[in-house]
Amino acid sequence: MRSLSTLLSTLVVLIAITWALPASAYKIIRDNSDSHNGTKVLVLPYAFSSEASGFGYGVGGGISGWPQEQAIVGGTVWRTSDSTDAIYLNMTDFQLPFAKRWFMTIHGFEGSYSNMVSYASGTGSDGIPPASNDSDRNSYHQGHGWDQWFEAEFSYVLPWGPNGDEPIHTYVTNKGILSEGGLYNGEYNPFASGRSYFKFKPFYRKRWYRDDAPNNSNSESIGARLTWEYDNTDFWYAPSEGSKTLVRWWQGLDNARGDNWTSLELDYSKFWSQSETDWFKKRVIGFNFWTVDTPSWDYKSDGTVTGESPYYMGANLGGYMRQRGFPFYRFHDKSAINYALEYRLTPKWNPLKKYQWFKWWEVVPFIEAGRVAHYWSPTELHTNMKVSGGVGLRLMILNSIIRFDTAASKEGMNVWAMVNQAF
Repeated sequence: MRSLSTLLSTLVVLIAITWALPASAYKIIRDNSDSHNGTKVLVLPYAFSSEASGFGYGVGGGISGWPQEQAIVGGTVWRTSDSTDAIYLNMTDFQLPFAKRWFMTIHGFEGSYSNMVSYASGTGSDGIPPASNDSDRNSYHQGHGWDQWFEAEFSYVLPWGPNGDEPIHTYVTNKGILSEGGLYNGEYNPFASGRSYFKFKPFYRKRWYRDDAPNNSNSESIGARLTWEYDNTDFWYAPSEGSKTLVRWWQGLDNARGDNWTSLELDYSKFWSQSETDWFKKRVIGFNFWTVDTPSWDYKSDGTVTGESPYYMGANLGGYMRQRGFPFYRFHDKSAINYALEYRLTPKWNPLKKYQWFKWWEVVPFIEAGRVAHYWSPTELHTNMKVSGGVGLRLMILNSIIRFDTAASKEGMNVWAMVNQAF
């Protein structure tokens, strides 16, 4: 587990790159407590320390509201004492001038890690494949590696629902709490409530090791993802009621093995608002259901596998999004399922309320249950499930949410720091 000093220094890093990370496309927040809602520029050097990489330093920055009001351009670079370094650049939410309902987001990342881990490259034991649900947590490959990816997502705002005539939606808030512009009207119907989007994202990603790594350690994948998203919540950034539905189709080619793969994914979240109390001005129960299957994945009689998705895509669990009590990509197989439950509590007491940039904070206990499996079966996927639990701290700074989650499982404990809610 990371130390407290690591956690605090990571906060500095996240504040620095908040401007460079996208929150969500085609949406604008105008906060009545902020005297300046226009273009904002931030360039901030930072330093941090972690047990894995040692002392690090870098610079992050971005321009919010340029070249269009809803757009963000930014990035960050950093380096650590153990020769881990990375660069991330993006242009987010750019509205195409010749098609007002189309928006484009471009991301690029390249990093070199002195201690990159791959559980899919473990040796396995007693016929149990590495990274499978019953695999040994000590079965992995670790070494000097590189991670490189590039993606461009094109999003189309569908002309459905009560706000279908506006490509860009505006939320009005007061200290980060929604006051106008909520999209949920009480029913699950894309033509009567919320907003719907169609998204097309070409992607490229490559992860490889400098040393002589085992099979499945090095992977290079190119492909595309199609998404239908139905945002039926009142406030995308911090929902109090409503739901989100995402249906995704992935198609990729693993260049390292010359193998095609296909994944199908369903991601559903539901939110229930609870009454205000003497201590909390906002209480929300959040539930998430996620499942994925890889129809192309085929186990051969000789023990080989074809149509397998890369271990960092498709049916994987572990990391800051799902099964937060386990490390990144701890589990990987043909199919997966995961349930998450959060109780988001926003206190009335705000020790930093005099600062315009600090909107609110919340405490979030959470629990998750899920697993991966060799095939999609309700019975198999609900047997011997992995469980994670913990507590999170969420901060709304400027118009972005900073998330810290401390999660535990039977394999240990992790502290995650990221932008945006887990779901």
